[in-house]
Amino acid sequence: MAGLTPFGIEIRKLRLDKKLRLMDLAARMEVSAAYISAVETGRKQIPDAYVVQIARAMNLSAIDIRALRRAADRTRKEIPVEKLSEEQRELVAAFARKLDQVPTAMKEALKKIVFKSSGNDSPFKRKQHGILVPPLSASVIREYAEKVRSAFVEDDEILFPIMDILEFRLGGLFEGFYLDVQDEEVMGEEEGKVIAGQNAIALRTDVYLGAWLGRGRDRFTASHELAHFLMHGDITMARTRGDDDKIYCDSEWQADTFAGTLLMSPRHLSIFKNAVDAAQACGMTQFAAEVMWSKYKSEGKIK
Repeated sequence: MAGLTPFGIEIRKLRLDKKLRLMDLAARMEVSAAYISAVETGRKQIPDAYVVQIARAMNLSAIDIRALRRAADRTRKEIPVEKLSEEQRELVAAFARKLDQVPTAMKEALKKIVFKSSGNDSPFKRKQHGILVPPLSASVIREYAEKVRSAFVEDDEILFPIMDILEFRLGGLFEGFYLDVQDEEVMGEEEGKVIAGQNAIALRTDVYLGAWLGRGRDRFTASHELAHFLMHGDITMARTRGDDDKIYCDSEWQADTFAGTLLMSPRHLSIFKNAVDAAQACGMTQFAAEVMWSKYKSEGKIK
């Protein structure tokens, strides 16, 4: 489970077994979700008495506490990069296995695989081009999004539970997957990203909390990053899309198309009166819903 420490793996297992979100455990311990995530991923050292605090917050058994202590001991011995910057840690994670085989130029190119959503951009109205990826039509992406949706929810379920998928269920399909939560001081303007070299999606703290609370923009960001993880995670070399390249070869356009379809499935269009009605039912912003409504109408899906 690359990215999580032995201690993080053990905590995450115990937490998911008890159906606790990061924000739930954080509330019990009176710390932030980003703080707990940072300890799980090794960005922060395990504080003194942290095992005791975790045990009390989660009401762990003696057996669980012993396992957690052993994992803490292994972690303290196995983290040699604790003083590195966030950027350096990402590079170490990406190149650790084949570092001696990777030329400098490729290292720079691989940085582009840290897909990200920026607070300066709005869905369907991105200021920056994404990286150049294999072309995919809107119809192909919609079909894929529908398959992903069907893998997690029943056909009549309108509100897609994106955060439940990311925090509790995706790890069951992708071994080692985990959701990371990071403070603004770490992520800056980035709202979310797929972390290069790790089987993980990172969300900024406010986006994580907002998505769980049902805020439309944050739910879209989480869905957008899921799209990058599923559709672009195996791309090893890429360049930024140029003005002469087709929009359907842009990773950001593809991720927006996937996220919009995932949140507002065409199978439910007959239920909605208009885009405003769809936005409320699907947990989207009115702007995103209006864009999707317009696209579906142009595709003949709305009569």
